[in-house]
Amino acid sequence: MLANVVVSTLIVCIPSTIVSIIIGVPIGYFLKIKRFKGRKFVLRLVYTLSGLPPVLAGLLVYIILSKKGPLGFLDILFTKWAMIIAQVILIVPIVVLYTLSGLKNVQLVLDNLDYLNVEGKKRYIALIKEYSKELVYATILGLSRSISEVGAVLIVGGNIEGETRILTTAIIYEITKGEFSMALLLGMVLLIISFAFNTILQILQGDIVD
Repeated sequence: MLANVVVSTLIVCIPSTIVSIIIGVPIGYFLKIKRFKGRKFVLRLVYTLSGLPPVLAGLLVYIILSKKGPLGFLDILFTKWAMIIAQVILIVPIVVLYTLSGLKNVQLVLDNLDYLNVEGKKRYIALIKEYSKELVYATILGLSRSISEVGAVLIVGGNIEGETRILTTAIIYEITKGEFSMALLLGMVLLIISFAFNTILQILQGDIVD
């Protein structure tokens, strides 16, 4: 049981974080360097969505993916796909906000790249190298949000044993049964996975100090 729950957790959390980074970082970059009509409204919307209650996100995804919903034909409600979608909705605004705050002096960097006549793919590669630490931290934030989420995934996943039961929903299930020892064990596993993710990412970044 435990191994299956851990694997399901990783299958849901890792893809949702990757997708959120792919979506959120470009949006944050665009909002940082562009000035356009309605920008303030978009920023307020992003700030609001960053605090979106998970149960509300889960309810919205549930309605959209239900048989009578606009995407009901996909038939993915109560699957890991639905759980990933719900988590992406919750994580993307957080990644966008961190990208906005993390791209310090980006205009100066862009001006230097213009001066050096760096264009095309090389330009974006240079930006990624310049802000690699910020990308790592955004990934850590996304993983932390993903691995600790319970409300949305419980609604759209259904906590089905062997299918959509992940560590957070399994903890809730064990508590409702009164199996507090098992719930604590699952909680410890959750902390260990979170610690491992954060440590690996920071080591890759070379940001661990004694």
